[in-house]
Amino acid sequence: MSPVRPTTVVPVLGYHSISDEYRDGTLRWSVSPSDFGEQMALIRERGLTPLTVSRYGAMLRGEAPLPPRPVLITFDDGFADLADTALPMLRRYGLTATAYVITSRLGVAPPPGGDPMVDWDGLQELHAHGVEIGSHSYTHHPLDCLRPRELRSEIVRSRSELEDRLRVPVLSFAYPYGYHSPAVRRAVWAAGYSSACGVKNALSHEEDDVFAIARVLIERDTGVGGLDALLDGRGWPLAWRGEQLRTRGWRAYRRVRTLARSVRLRRRPAAPEARQA
Repeated sequence: MSPVRPTTVVPVLGYHSISDEYRDGTLRWSVSPSDFGEQMALIRERGLTPLTVSRYGAMLRGEAPLPPRPVLITFDDGFADLADTALPMLRRYGLTATAYVITSRLGVAPPPGGDPMVDWDGLQELHAHGVEIGSHSYTHHPLDCLRPRELRSEIVRSRSELEDRLRVPVLSFAYPYGYHSPAVRRAVWAAGYSSACGVKNALSHEEDDVFAIARVLIERDTGVGGLDALLDGRGWPLAWRGEQLRTRGWRAYRRVRTLARSVRLRRRPAAPEARQA
């Protein structure tokens, strides 16, 4: 990891669902609407400057100076409450954001017990009110475990469908689960994106990697107090360049596990043909 000496700390907030509903079987990533409203009010009261990820990416590339007290609000996955609940709060407090959506789930009825996702009309409404739309891949697979052809499909197809339907450039990407690697970052760059968000649960800054922007995931129990500390740059490390050894080890483990699963599937005997009546 390379040392960093930033002069400006940039909190990049990572939300998922704004609801009191379980998402993916847990309440951990569902921030209550009342808490979210208080958090957005706090950002406005403190006079922070909200940025989209693409605008921040341009600043990381040195194309524009950072404004005073920047902050980024991002959403992953694209749950229906993004348009129904989050957008009215953003509009109430005059805040912009970036929404990363899983393209294959847009406007599709969820499976039994699944989570309702935003539809194309909701996505159009978000864009019309200044929310940047970014890609969170096509199906939300861990990209660093995919073969090159599958990786390219996840990255390129999602952008193509979003641009075809929304008629706007889609320039930013968020890695599913925050998982990425040098090969994944190169593939995102080659597909025409100009920025990408990871996770790291660390504070971004002017020396951050524009294709691995650090975010802090906001959880249900973060609360206003937790966000207040985060906006002050307290309690979280500064983003580092490069990868930690444990990150590489975890990726290697997941790749072995993925390979073993694919071998088991290939060895599984085919189901017998149904008997003719």
